[in-house]
Amino acid sequence: MKKIVILVMSVLFWGLWGCSHDMNRREIDEINFIHVLGIDYSMGEYVLTAIYSSNQGADAESGQAGKEEISQGRGQTPYEALQSLKLKNKKSVSIANTGYFLIGDKAAYNGIDVCLDFLSRDETVKMESLIFIIKDDNAEDFIKDSIENGQTVHEDLEAVKQKQEELITRNDNTLVNILNEMEVKTASVLIPYLITEENAFLLKGYAVIDQLKLADYLDMETSSAINFIKDIIRAFPIYIENKVGLSISYSKCKLKSTIKNNQIKVLIHLEFETMVKEVNTNQMIFSGESLRELTDKQNEYIIELLKKATNYSIQHGRDILQIGRLLENQQNKRWKSLKENWNERISEVQYDFEIKSKITKSFIMGNES
Repeated sequence: MKKIVILVMSVLFWGLWGCSHDMNRREIDEINFIHVLGIDYSMGEYVLTAIYSSNQGADAESGQAGKEEISQGRGQTPYEALQSLKLKNKKSVSIANTGYFLIGDKAAYNGIDVCLDFLSRDETVKMESLIFIIKDDNAEDFIKDSIENGQTVHEDLEAVKQKQEELITRNDNTLVNILNEMEVKTASVLIPYLITEENAFLLKGYAVIDQLKLADYLDMETSSAINFIKDIIRAFPIYIENKVGLSISYSKCKLKSTIKNNQIKVLIHLEFETMVKEVNTNQMIFSGESLRELTDKQNEYIIELLKKATNYSIQHGRDILQIGRLLENQQNKRWKSLKENWNERISEVQYDFEIKSKITKSFIMGNES
């Protein structure tokens, strides 16, 4: 009797599993999974521009990406615009697989909190999705122009992500990280911005989000300096007088804060190693004296780079280096009294630099003459 019951239960289980599998497959075929979602603000309303592949449901296992198609929705809020987008689409629409969210320039000026709130409340969204700001343009035109130029937008954004990972040790522009940084009211939020150039997407630096609204765009040098101070540099080129090119292969940065006589000081201690990548001089650079001179020059180069970030923070009164968080961790008792007027005090921070570096090795084909 027990054997019969077990047999019947097994048949029912596998039968239900097969039905469930078919139903899931059929449901997937009827869903447009959005690869990229653009968020814009125009004429008093939000515009969402979604990209999905035309054959993703019909032939999901073929390995072919299919032609990118666009769908749009409009509304007084981003969530309302998403509902409009869903209603206009013949299939169900899902952001469960969305890898990239592009925020247009005007939408960022209007406030990234409004742009991202509906995403933070969606239980299906990928928290590791990447956020980018579109510099001086809206996401809709950025997407449409790219497709018209023959680009596959989500693949080109994947290439941008890979380039990021070649230069830095982690991507801080994930949805979950941006949402967490938005909770720190004393610091600016930094989000990479994109531009288009010669049918390619380029990262040119950070957009500065102050009080949750777009405030400025930083150039590449200032943004790279921030990456050094954040201790996320993986690789970085150094050019000495157009004669010697070096590449950083190791970098470690630590910050130490002190408060004396009400003066806040931050010591930036950076250690790094470089490899020689190019030599355009007849001078023998690998002698002891030449290496010491070259080391001093690369230290000076990096100090001047770091000053671009610290000077920006001082001149504009924006905590782009999260010094407030540093003080909260290292000077907790004093921070409580500084926090209330931190926007005024950030410009008074004094920065000192302690740089140690060495040139470790150089690869060359053949014999060095």
